[in-house]
Amino acid sequence: MTPTKRTANRQLVAVVALLGLLLPATAWTWGSVGHRYIAARYSQHLPAYVDGLRLYDSTVYDHVNDPDTRKSYTPGEAEKHYIDIDWYPGFLAGTLSHDRATLEAQYGASVVTDLGVLPWAIGETTAALTAQFQAQSWSAAALTIADLCHYVGDANQPLHCTVNYNGYDTGQNGIHSRYESTMLGTYVGQLSTPAMSVTYHADAVEAAFDVIGASWANVAPLLAADFAALDAAGGSYNSTYYATLWDLTRGFTQARLDTATVLTASLVYSAWQDAGRPTVPGSSAEVPWEPGSLVQLAAGPSPCRDVLTVRFAGTGPLSVEVFDVRGARVARLADGVSGPGSVTWRPGAAGAGPGLYFVRLRGPALNLVRRVSVIG
Repeated sequence: MTPTKRTANRQLVAVVALLGLLLPATAWTWGSVGHRYIAARYSQHLPAYVDGLRLYDSTVYDHVNDPDTRKSYTPGEAEKHYIDIDWYPGFLAGTLSHDRATLEAQYGASVVTDLGVLPWAIGETTAALTAQFQAQSWSAAALTIADLCHYVGDANQPLHCTVNYNGYDTGQNGIHSRYESTMLGTYVGQLSTPAMSVTYHADAVEAAFDVIGASWANVAPLLAADFAALDAAGGSYNSTYYATLWDLTRGFTQARLDTATVLTASLVYSAWQDAGRPTVPGSSAEVPWEPGSLVQLAAGPSPCRDVLTVRFAGTGPLSVEVFDVRGARVARLADGVSGPGSVTWRPGAAGAGPGLYFVRLRGPALNLVRRVSVIG
């Protein structure tokens, strides 16, 4: 099957999935059941000093299916949801480059796009989240986390990671919908995910490729389960078929959804780390300071009423300043110093009224900003 034919077939599957949104819950796609399962559980893994993000759980849950909706009107969206990774000869040989530019030079940009760009979509989304954390744009970050939940969820669906994504190559047409729609919609209530520890990932694309490889390993067992379930049901896709399919796939389906929740949380945590560990409003613990870190800026509490503490680290000379929303400097807290260090600012004593302010740490090749709010 050529990449062009795969694109046409995927467009047909997408139309069927869109129609499925109009059907009862038992006919919802992975995007409705599986993705919402992930969105509802990812934040339980967040460390206490970033669990203020749970304030946005309803936003993440409500918008986790936005990427599927965008497929119908946003060019370039559809290919973000899959990668036919076993098409590449280097995948099974263990020599596949994870650099998109390298693959495009080898196979052509149109082929790479048609085969799916899921791991790079995860990388781009994590990078966007990092920038939003740096700007402390929490509402925008919540929408990006919803996208991240979605793409990571796709990476954990085995049939989003193979050329034979709908059983065409093995005479199992429709397996995609039977597995992620009817079966999961029927039995998702039997699943549960415990809280787990997050992991820092320096490279989100590499983390995505790792999980895609693990998901792909479940393709063959899933296809075998489909054959066995059909045989048990006497050749009909009836309740016996779906009960048998569930019995045979429940173990790795639970594992894939568990992995999706904790990897999403881990990438959120990694983006926060890379953003300089900003204070997340509403978190249940103060951000732990890491004396060995080369560059850091933290300002809190936010909202602040009386005293704002600013902690910083970096190679000097450094300056720490406060600006209002118009860009006017209202305070210079440190100048020509080296980190790590700590300074305080009393807004009231400085004549600064309630509102938004920006703390800036500047130094050689360094410019970090943290947003804080002052209340009366």
